[in-house]
Amino acid sequence: MNSPTARSARPASSSAITATSALAGSDFLRLLAAWGLAAPAGGAGAAAAFGQRLSEWFSWTDAIALSGALGGPAEPVPAGLLTAAERLAVETRELARVRQQLLGHIRGEPAGARSRPAARVAVSPHVQARLAAEQLGDEGFAPHRQRCLAVHKAMDNAIGALRQRVRDAVAAASPALAHLATLDVVMEDVVGGRERALLAQLPGLLAQRYERLQAEGTEDLNPRFQRELQQLLEAELDFRLHPVEGLLDALRQAATH
Repeated sequence: MNSPTARSARPASSSAITATSALAGSDFLRLLAAWGLAAPAGGAGAAAAFGQRLSEWFSWTDAIALSGALGGPAEPVPAGLLTAAERLAVETRELARVRQQLLGHIRGEPAGARSRPAARVAVSPHVQARLAAEQLGDEGFAPHRQRCLAVHKAMDNAIGALRQRVRDAVAAASPALAHLATLDVVMEDVVGGRERALLAQLPGLLAQRYERLQAEGTEDLNPRFQRELQQLLEAELDFRLHPVEGLLDALRQAATH
């Protein structure tokens, strides 16, 4: 007979494989691989190590917590004023608002422009590159690092609040979805801290990329790197919004069935 611990560990193993596959196939890791900072999906090196480390996060104690969230009794759902479809519409708009706000932060847009995308004035790539070069001057990688850290802080604050908000909406929709919301709390607790620890290594990886381009004598180094950093941060934003989108997908299914 299998031990209780062994039985409890199975859901975590399955979840770890799914999460690792999603990580390996993300645009975020593909960009790092293209820059030589991680191996391509399925290969050896930093990308494979990243996925392996994610799977190792699901220790047997975490597996017990996941098993409890999957198999325990659902909490009663409080009566709400909104239907599942109405909650879905509200939270979908909130996701779009947060995404647009963070994209504006990544792209260096003024705060007012982030809420009025139609009012933006187009600026040619040539002018953008010249302005970037003037802004960065000869300070090297330091401004890029500060930009990366500032965007990470903005993502942490905005996405954390959004995920809790969407989770609350999901939990109020039905007993089954309340169970899913409980599982998401456990997953965020198990994975979130470790994920942030790995993402904290990103400025160091970017410094390696900057130094490599510098050693190669790349022309327009700072404007080029600024564009690359923007591309990577936008991919990271998509990566970090996946759990929220998953919750909304569950709410969408409840609203249409």
